Amino acid sequence: MQTKKFNIDELTLEEMQPRQEDPEPSNIGRQCLKCEHVRLASESHAPAYACPACGAVYEKVEQTLFKQPPRT
Repeated sequence: MQTKKFNIDELTLEEMQPRQEDPEPSNIGRQCLKCEHVRLASESHAPAYACPACGAVYEKVEQTLFKQPPRT
């Protein structure tokens, strides 16, 4: 394995910081189509993809109601 040699002056701060993944969307204010609960900012205990009140997965409920094929 060959290591890359570099000059410390050639590095930029961008190269030194790890890339961060996009955070999961919070869905604050989203209304559940199953129970009509509106998600609040204080409900971060539940995963962003599911309704904190009834546990329904937003995307699955939408697919069922609108008969959309699942995303692949």
